Amino acid sequence: MKDNKYKQIVLVAGKLISKRGFKGTSLQTISDEVGLHKSSLFHYFRSKEELLLRILEGSTNEVSTNLRKIINDNTLRPEEKLKKAIENHLILLRNNFDRVNVYLNQIGHLSKENQKIYLRKRKEYEKDLEKIIVEMRKNGYFKGLNTKIVTLGLLGMLNWVAKWFKSNGPLTIKDVSNIFYAMLTKTNRL
Repeated sequence: MKDNKYKQIVLVAGKLISKRGFKGTSLQTISDEVGLHKSSLFHYFRSKEELLLRILEGSTNEVSTNLRKIINDNTLRPEEKLKKAIENHLILLRNNFDRVNVYLNQIGHLSKENQKIYLRKRKEYEKDLEKIIVEMRKNGYFKGLNTKIVTLGLLGMLNWVAKWFKSNGPLTIKDVSNIFYAMLTKTNRL
């Protein structure tokens, strides 16, 4: 029961902060939305900033766990791993749009210490994604290119989707995923 309420608070707070901003969302508003007394929120989170950190970490943890499964799947070729990694990232981005929006616009409200905690997790994800790029380079892709820069470029493309993708638009997340994969694999092989 407590775990469900925790998830509900994070979900509701993510939606509110995504729409109103960190400063524009009060703990009272969050507690009203989830049906708790404001003081009860402190059973789950020590502060509004900790709640913000948990919102940000939630989707990062999920996308990282899925990426590690892809990386460790020895039945997949590097190209298949890249395709699955792109799709994984975009599906989680679509499913966690509020959290991504919070990351893109509200991370500055974390203390320097909490920013380091969160950014460390993002850096681990980046390094895991780079492992796939390195594997692909061994298969003839990205020759002569810095794998870190390729990885950062890929992450930039993936994360920018949150700014322009419309779920009722002409393309699905799968369509966008396939286009990104084609861009990386059809034009970058020597």
